[in-house]
Amino acid sequence: MCKTDGNKRAMNDKARERKIKIAVSSSASAVNMGLGIVKVLAGIYTNSLSIITDGVNNFGDVLSNAGAAVGFAVENKAPTEKFPAGFGRVEYIVTFIMAIIIMAVGGGFAYSALDRIFYHPVITFSWVQFGIIAATIAVKIGLAVMFRLSYVKYRSDVLKAQTLDSVLDACITTFALLGLFLSRYISFPIDAVIGLIISAVMIAAGVKLFVGEFVRLAGGADERRVGGLKKLCLAQKNVTDARVRVYDFGTKYAEAVVELTFEENVRQEDRSAAENKISAVARQHGIAVTFAEFKEGQ
Repeated sequence: MCKTDGNKRAMNDKARERKIKIAVSSSASAVNMGLGIVKVLAGIYTNSLSIITDGVNNFGDVLSNAGAAVGFAVENKAPTEKFPAGFGRVEYIVTFIMAIIIMAVGGGFAYSALDRIFYHPVITFSWVQFGIIAATIAVKIGLAVMFRLSYVKYRSDVLKAQTLDSVLDACITTFALLGLFLSRYISFPIDAVIGLIISAVMIAAGVKLFVGEFVRLAGGADERRVGGLKKLCLAQKNVTDARVRVYDFGTKYAEAVVELTFEENVRQEDRSAAENKISAVARQHGIAVTFAEFKEGQ
């Protein structure tokens, strides 16, 4: 009875965690949609490219947050006949598509910024628009706090990434606002320069995201899990070496094949104890471990 109650409690906790993650990401997506609309309209009114670019960056966050919500929705879905390993890798596909969108948007606005550097348009400063954009910085900081609190509780890499993204967005908006303010006193198109910097940051972030997700989708080595498992193996008594191969099925689940090398004359019960400890700890981190020998050339 106790075991059954424990399983039900664990299932309820997972369901609650899933709902909270989806709610956090979905609400952030809606907020970013509103921020994007406000910034684009303010940018059009003031003729400020950096503000417009920042607003479009928020539309990218809409897709990012929505993708995270989709990933959270399917990550714990039961495996099917067509997807025997589950749906954990859907998150990688969504992130990969997001990276392409971010790079494309960044490239388009970099072109616009360069065009403005050579053709100096007039920027209309307005304290009302200035105040509205300043308020969006506070909203972004609020989102960062929300993501951070959720990350502390649930330790999700996606929530951590969304926290950092919100902080970065607040910094980008601050620089865009600075460009709008300086346009009152500087004839040089500082607005276009800041817009170019924002575009470069977007492109760099997109490239980093693109490369990371491409490696995952292409079956690249999962260095974090491999390193963690190897460290765990070598921490066991009488283990002198370990070879680890990890098969990545998403952020929540992976399978690993491990070959352990023990000291000479180690008893079988000591070997079994080490393997059981490794399996138990790895299982807590969503990794199913099989102990076997690797054949030469594999």
